[in-house]
Amino acid sequence: MKRPAEDAVDESGSSGDEEDEAEAATSSAAPSAGASGGLLGRLPGRRKKSQVTLSDGRVVSSKVRNHVNPLLPHFQKPVAVRDWSKVYKDLSKPIVLDLGCAKGRFCLEGAKRFPEFNWLGIEIREPLVVRANEWVVEENIPNLHYIFGNASAGIADLLASMPTGMLRRVAVQCPDPCFKKKHQKRRMVTDRVISELADGMLAGSYLFVQSDVEQVSMQMVDVIAANGRFERVERIEDAVAPSAAIEPVARPNATVGKDYQDHAVGGGEWEHKGAGAVEGSYNWLQENPLGLMSERESSTLSRSLPIFRALYRRKDEEKKTAA
Repeated sequence: MKRPAEDAVDESGSSGDEEDEAEAATSSAAPSAGASGGLLGRLPGRRKKSQVTLSDGRVVSSKVRNHVNPLLPHFQKPVAVRDWSKVYKDLSKPIVLDLGCAKGRFCLEGAKRFPEFNWLGIEIREPLVVRANEWVVEENIPNLHYIFGNASAGIADLLASMPTGMLRRVAVQCPDPCFKKKHQKRRMVTDRVISELADGMLAGSYLFVQSDVEQVSMQMVDVIAANGRFERVERIEDAVAPSAAIEPVARPNATVGKDYQDHAVGGGEWEHKGAGAVEGSYNWLQENPLGLMSERESSTLSRSLPIFRALYRRKDEEKKTAA
């Protein structure tokens, strides 16, 4: 099942079609000896404006497919740790982390509008990461960085390496719905990811999730609720929270696309189903509490379709009582 046409290179994660797997396997693997073009990419040299140079030296297009299979062997590496002193100019600023940042425009806009934060995007499609980091250099934005990696393969080391207490916001926005039941194992928001986030986030920090597919949001909320270390809240309360709302991006040439909000995901069954509901209702937020929209969110709203949002606060650790 493909996503709406206007999202040809928009906010999505991994797909489900076998042809995507085949292309991901060849386009993301190391180039073979003598390769000079095609799916393996060009060797180092001159490149076109729409191309980027990957970490292995290949020159490829920055216009990538929506989906890759995160379970492919070459994606099974925890997200690499960074030397943060070389990433951000000011390490005293709190960090906003966008998991599955796609083209990165959410973080790009956020870094410009809210310079009191350091912004970090993680994305599994390397060409998008390379292009986004080129924007950082071109526009000289000292509070923005992007990392190539698969969050579902592990983010614990990355979070532990961050400046102590600086991770204050985490967002997961419109991840791949993985409509087919056999592809549910590819979902980004899993028990492992939420557990690692809970370990890496201090009490009082916020986790925001949303999707234009209601059952995807239900899945994410159920996993978070089952973890037990986050509490559902309506708004961000600390003083440094972004507050100025950003209007949806105008898309005069956008196609109508399909409405997937009621589509059954994975046959309508998943682990922890119903754990995040209260008296049978998920009570979705009507407004975006971050005051900043992703491309997918703005596209969805511009077509008068709903977004299903939830906000969580990391709970205070329970104090151990003396025996």
